[in-house]
Amino acid sequence: MTAWPELELSIAGLRRQDNLADLKRRTSDASSVTFDITVAAKDLAITTSRIPDGEPILVQGSAESGLSGIELRGTVTSAWEGECRRCLDVVRSRVEIDLHATFLEDGSNADDADAYTFDGETIDVGEVVREELMLSLPLSPLCTEECAGADPDHFSHLDDNDSDARDTDSPTIDPRWAALSELTFDEE
Repeated sequence: MTAWPELELSIAGLRRQDNLADLKRRTSDASSVTFDITVAAKDLAITTSRIPDGEPILVQGSAESGLSGIELRGTVTSAWEGECRRCLDVVRSRVEIDLHATFLEDGSNADDADAYTFDGETIDVGEVVREELMLSLPLSPLCTEECAGADPDHFSHLDDNDSDARDTDSPTIDPRWAALSELTFDEE
């Protein structure tokens, strides 16, 4: 079950056809279900990239009956954010994904490893959307190609009110490596 019940589409009118002649006889209105749905993001993060919880995700497309099952085609659009891998500044951008997926009836003999299954009269488009969004997020975002990274002696991400960090003689520690300073090695 998906985190987005609104992306469970009824396909009652899209029964699998046994042959091409049956498929051609169907009217185009009865062989397609279109959708234009906006859902709120939830738990979509990988490494330092994420789609913030509550961010709108626009899912548009259609599901059509085909010889091999139900064919899903459409687009997914949303905004994402992350930390630049060089300077740690926040990077924001948009992602637009072209969807194409095949849904096969549960228990069918098809050997398509990339196909999704359905049982009954609904398909879970949310499963496809979540998978495609997670795959589209960058593993290590970059704010610009020209980004030189942070100045090793002064990181702009320190709070200006943090006078202890600025007034010490020790160099400022990159926040990504700060946890390593707590490591200790006991000699036996």
